[in-house]
Amino acid sequence: MARKENSNGLRTQHPQVDAPPPPAYFLSLTLSNFRCFGPEQTLDLSDGNGRPARWTVILGDNGVGKTSLLQCLSAMQPRREKIQGQDYFSPLMASHPIAQHFNLLIHTTRYFPSSLPFFARFRVNAHIHYGNKISRPAIGTIVKNYGIEKINSHSIGLNRIEAEEHNIGGLICYGYGASRRMGATSLVDKEETESTASLFSDNAPLINGEEWLLQADYAASKESSLQRQITRQRDQIQAVLVEILPDVTAIQIVEPDKNNLTPRVVVETPYGWVHIQSLSLGYKTLIAWMVDLASRLFERYPKSKNPLAEPAVVLVDEIDLHLHPQWQRKLISSLTEIFPNTQFIVTAHSPLVVQAASDANIVLLRREGDHVVIDNDVKAIEGWRVDQVLTSDLFGLESARPPQLDKAMEERNKILGKARLTKADKARLKELEAEIGELPTGETPEDMEAMDIIRRAAAALKNGQGSAK
Repeated sequence: MARKENSNGLRTQHPQVDAPPPPAYFLSLTLSNFRCFGPEQTLDLSDGNGRPARWTVILGDNGVGKTSLLQCLSAMQPRREKIQGQDYFSPLMASHPIAQHFNLLIHTTRYFPSSLPFFARFRVNAHIHYGNKISRPAIGTIVKNYGIEKINSHSIGLNRIEAEEHNIGGLICYGYGASRRMGATSLVDKEETESTASLFSDNAPLINGEEWLLQADYAASKESSLQRQITRQRDQIQAVLVEILPDVTAIQIVEPDKNNLTPRVVVETPYGWVHIQSLSLGYKTLIAWMVDLASRLFERYPKSKNPLAEPAVVLVDEIDLHLHPQWQRKLISSLTEIFPNTQFIVTAHSPLVVQAASDANIVLLRREGDHVVIDNDVKAIEGWRVDQVLTSDLFGLESARPPQLDKAMEERNKILGKARLTKADKARLKELEAEIGELPTGETPEDMEAMDIIRRAAAALKNGQGSAK
């Protein structure tokens, strides 16, 4: 769809002649012989009832292909092309900016069993759901066998979809890599700001949040046909940032003065008004992709009363990056409320994100021999404590206690498991218990203090009974 810059630097849309395509989301992604993935694996992105899941959280060790899955999903975005007079939707069109990056990934395929030729057959296939918004219970139309194949060392095949038969043009992704950062200006080259570019390049900038707000504020002050629309967009982004940024209660545009010759965006915090560029990296990272996403939805849905409530697919690598634990627990519910018809597919390393997303689709990637498998059958963790999540198969920690206590605890449990204890065993137990000390059992400091009082009271009663005897 054509795009242009207005006189104030804000991206606007050419008028649409055709009706917008219906909402479209991912139901699954199947791949084989791609990077660390060997035999055919399927990433389930459904809610288990034939509909796309609002949230999918992908877990796994470093280097098991979490980012690769997000890149594959990005490459499945449909690009309309005409072949012999017929309109088709094809993934990964050669003219698309991310195609060059993705072709490089294809050629780094490294899983080559002896039974396969050196140029192993590579395949990525998606099932797509279209026709209904994700917040609605009805099941829409499902498209299968749409994807790409690397047949040999020189050719890549595309499994296309006829546009007249299935309109999947609404499957548009917005991707944010782990190195997501604000650009120096909001007026950046289109190729550099392709909607998923930061998933493929550490150097791909996002829209500069401060510059966007300054330009929107300026445009809102000038009479034009877009004044009301831009004013609403500026106010909506400010409201989103106040809602999602901890301890931020207001946002203002400060005019130039003798100390600062350029206008600035400042936020109100418990410490006073702070320049947006002086905030911590966690704040700036979230501001960067929030403003980038919102501005792209404003561009995509110019006639909507609330573009943020319209359909979208958002891919975020390491969504917990730079975020305080309290923030991690709140983020998923806040994003669900702000973007009610967005399908979020994210990776994470934090048990707090998993705990907060207890009703989400949780997926675990794990190594088996020389390749990675996708485990979609993860045990439900609703109501679990963070330490229980940490010591589950999702994260694989043997204990939530300090590492230095693990060996002592293991030896203690081994001795206690004996049918009879020798004098040496009993002496060693005393040594281990002295080394381990009193282990906290409560979930909060208040619980621990109460348990300590109970222990001391029990000890006093026991000593009193012993004296009476």
